[in-house]
Amino acid sequence: MTTYRIEFGKVGETYPVPPITLEHTDPNEFARKVAAHAIPYLTPVLAEMGRPELADCFFRVDRNDPTYGDFLWIDLAANKGAQFCPARLTPVEPAAEEAHVVADDSDDPEHVDDCPGCAPAS
Repeated sequence: MTTYRIEFGKVGETYPVPPITLEHTDPNEFARKVAAHAIPYLTPVLAEMGRPELADCFFRVDRNDPTYGDFLWIDLAANKGAQFCPARLTPVEPAAEEAHVVADDSDDPEHVDDCPGCAPAS
């Protein structure tokens, strides 16, 4: 499993899609998660550009360069397609889990109520 930070490129004159960090275990699931994140941001921009049909697209990672991806739109019946919104995929270290430390004499009931894994002091 690898974790990637995905930074999206320009569409028209803007950078409409904010970056996202995702784990990559299954290529199909990864591509669907990227598309689910990006398409709501792309849709209004593509409509404003007069190309709303491009929002019916999918994300792909380049086989030869796993640090590059983009969105593809294909119309099989019309024999047309388009590539747009390039993306840079950068491997990142997953965030380390913070150790949970509570003083032995802690008997604050609010702390215990709000803290999964904490048990009331006996």
